[in-house]
Amino acid sequence: MSIYPSGTLIANRYEVVQGPREKSSLAGGMGLVYLCVDHAENGRPVALKTFRPELLPDRAARDRFLREGTTWVQLGKHPHIVRCYQVFRADFGTEVFFVLELVAAAEGKRDASLRSWLIPGKPLPVEQALFFALHIARGMKHATTKIPGLVHRDLKPENVLVGRDGFARVTDFGLVGILSDLSEAVPEQVQADQSLTHRRLLTFTKGFVGTPEYAAPEQFDGRELDERSDIYACGCILYEMLIGQAPFTKNYKTQQERFLRYKECHTSEEPKPPRAVVPTVTDEIENIVLRCLRKKSEERFGNWPEVEAVVKSAYRAMTGKEAPSEITTEGETRTERVAMGWSYNTMGISYADIGKFSVARDYFDKVLAIGLQEGERSFQSAALGNLGEAYRQLGDARGAIGYFKQALAIMRELGDRDGEGGALGNLGIAYRELGDARGAIGYFEQHLALAREIGDRRGEAAALGNLGTAYCQLGDARGAIRYYKQDLALARKIGDRRGEAAALGNLGIAYAQLGDVRGAIGYFEQCLNIAREIGDRRGEGQTLGNLGNAYFQLGDARSAIGYYEQYLAIAREIGDRHGEAAALGNLGNAYFQLGDARGAIGYYERHLAIARELGDRCGEAAALGNLGNAYRQLGDARRAIDLHEQSLVIKQKISDRIGAAETSFNLAFVLAQQGRLREAETHAKQAAQIFTQVGNSEYAASTQELLDEILSQDM
Repeated sequence: MSIYPSGTLIANRYEVVQGPREKSSLAGGMGLVYLCVDHAENGRPVALKTFRPELLPDRAARDRFLREGTTWVQLGKHPHIVRCYQVFRADFGTEVFFVLELVAAAEGKRDASLRSWLIPGKPLPVEQALFFALHIARGMKHATTKIPGLVHRDLKPENVLVGRDGFARVTDFGLVGILSDLSEAVPEQVQADQSLTHRRLLTFTKGFVGTPEYAAPEQFDGRELDERSDIYACGCILYEMLIGQAPFTKNYKTQQERFLRYKECHTSEEPKPPRAVVPTVTDEIENIVLRCLRKKSEERFGNWPEVEAVVKSAYRAMTGKEAPSEITTEGETRTERVAMGWSYNTMGISYADIGKFSVARDYFDKVLAIGLQEGERSFQSAALGNLGEAYRQLGDARGAIGYFKQALAIMRELGDRDGEGGALGNLGIAYRELGDARGAIGYFEQHLALAREIGDRRGEAAALGNLGTAYCQLGDARGAIRYYKQDLALARKIGDRRGEAAALGNLGIAYAQLGDVRGAIGYFEQCLNIAREIGDRRGEGQTLGNLGNAYFQLGDARSAIGYYEQYLAIAREIGDRHGEAAALGNLGNAYFQLGDARGAIGYYERHLAIARELGDRCGEAAALGNLGNAYRQLGDARRAIDLHEQSLVIKQKISDRIGAAETSFNLAFVLAQQGRLREAETHAKQAAQIFTQVGNSEYAASTQELLDEILSQDM
């Protein structure tokens, strides 16, 4: 991830005027903010908020950042909410940007935050304080209407911006919680401002979220929050505006002391009544403030419309005039709805980056719905292609094919040749994963021809690599090597270092398939060097896994374990849950090879847990099968059979024919050992038939040998 200096043009549209700003009122703990002009919108000033580079490996923190983007996009436009125009990704990287309304500070103020209006010991005029409180209430009323159950959790003067128009706007939704979404909550250690001081504070406070000076009593106690918790914070802000200081002010030397002192006063002490400090505060206004600040949430105002109503009443009683009416906003335009759709698409891709494919799928469903509603065919094709990839990653290659075919049809209708090539490649990958390598080759050859026709060198390289992998699957490693070498030459010609590394890795896999494991290791080591050179941690981890596989193939399980452990460490560092699962499965295999079936089971069970968490049906089936083999080794045939049967059901459901054949073979073997020869015969015949159909003569011969042995016992 880059730091962009002034003058840089991000996404060929946003020119950086100033940045990055870590202490902006829009930044929060995880963000950096660039002040930019949007050249696609006549030079409109905007703030681009993106992720802090040092937190990129933290999967849960990235999850929280994406949740913030989701919240902001769903809130839409309102005069008292800082608006998010769109969420986008820069080029082909993992950087995500929120395009936010840039609120210009009022004349004479150092910045746009309400904090710049508050001078210790100098109250705001009562009318002004009520005016801002009304804006906060209306902004939060809109937010909780758009997203029922929303709790901001960090309302404070720094998170209220006041523009030159005099309007206050709520901002920074980085800590938002949704009551209906508790099952998807991120771990408590990242449910907050990720700055160093706040991370330290969390170690003392068991997941406290918010700012102690403005937090409701229930936030300190870890109880469930609702909008009354934010109403308490609003009461703190109104109190500070009215009397020139917060309800409680404490001296402290450490963050732990800060937390404990404010916890004590918010949960046990009563603030000084506002009228005792500022006599011009009326009884009605004082009652509003003190009711907001009740220790028991049920004694506060119940929702934001109630707060709005009482503030309007107090304003009318004090000034003799009606409070300004709420400005109604028009519904989103078609352009704005399409922008929202692209924002959801960005977040779906970003969730896929961190391995949350089921979440990504849900976003792509929203994108497709908007595309259909707006009649945007290119929009629909992008959504369909992404849905296909999400289903493929979730192990449902058959379901993925349906989406890829729909995307391909639209690409051809629109004459989008680049998109057509991508859809053809995706279809080939899905068929390859179903075990239909020959069907896959047909799509890859179409992709290759099209890429060459339109001069798409990257697409050409991708098609060559995919063709190599398909021939590897057919057992034709020499044919695969010819394609991989063409892929490698092309990647080097166009300077694609990542593609060069991938081709080298594939060559290693092919040579290993030929039995030239030492030659394979040479290719893997070249691949590893490039991955480290370009900082590709994911590629580095995968190559370490391949090196582990090579040493495993050589029978050196202990060396393999060393590589697998490095792979596991990197996968955890970068939040690659699929990589973590693969490394755990490989470690299980290595320990199994060492004869430590019980040790292997521990790794297989962790692999299984992650696969189920991700909704990875292929991974789940593989882990179940490995567990079956381990329990068979321990002599627990009953459990082994049950695990293999679970694995077989999944593989049949996701149309993994080769995987199903392998599991049928394992079932036949263990059933025959138990004397259940009829069942064993059925599974062996099924396996032999599939291996013969897909042209895997080696496995077909082994299965036939097993079948002959079963039949001889049954005579």
